[in-house]
Amino acid sequence: MSDMKNILLKLSGEAFGSKSNAFDVETISSYARAIRDGLAHRKTVYVVCGGGNVCRGRSFGDHVLADYAGMLASVQNGLFLNIELDKLGVKTEVVSPDNFDIPHTVSEKDIAPDTRVVIYAGGVGMPGHSTDYVCAVKAKEHNCDIYFAKHGCDGVYDRDPNGPDGKNAVFIPMLAFADIVRDNLKVIDREAAELLVGTDCHSYIFELTAENIGAMLCGTADTLHRTEIR
Repeated sequence: MSDMKNILLKLSGEAFGSKSNAFDVETISSYARAIRDGLAHRKTVYVVCGGGNVCRGRSFGDHVLADYAGMLASVQNGLFLNIELDKLGVKTEVVSPDNFDIPHTVSEKDIAPDTRVVIYAGGVGMPGHSTDYVCAVKAKEHNCDIYFAKHGCDGVYDRDPNGPDGKNAVFIPMLAFADIVRDNLKVIDREAAELLVGTDCHSYIFELTAENIGAMLCGTADTLHRTEIR
């Protein structure tokens, strides 16, 4: 096993499903295989799942119940990813907030020492915080870099590449967390970016595919189209 830095992998919720199903077993299984292969190069992989394939709480406005619904959507994705990792023989724990009473999840203090994949599900257990914020908190706790694997997004551009002026979009290969905060860029959640300013955490934004996840975890992604944030 190499001494490559442990990472926290953020999986966009939309990519857990398909046009006809909220959850796509083959797709989730492909992510699990990529994570398993990446463990040859990492001692531990930490994972945060989005829940956009089920429910985007903030689409219902600033409402506490909507935020809780969004948190529970991320729990579903985390549990399904756990199932697929279990099939591959990967020791995995799903960690849920202490105020959530969900079977087959544990508190962080109860993670078994031989666990290879830790999935954080249910956010921080309080409304008003995004899954990006969870990534920032846990990356700081574990001194990880963050890999933001996003559905249909291969990096950061100066304008929406799929918008009306998309043909003129310019790719931005590198920027700083401070840039996101100062210019209010819609790259990652502003609260998360604020937490990461001044840290030695490096983040990467790339398109969520099993192949790309594998390349990033195995350290073979030098030519992958991605944006680095530091």
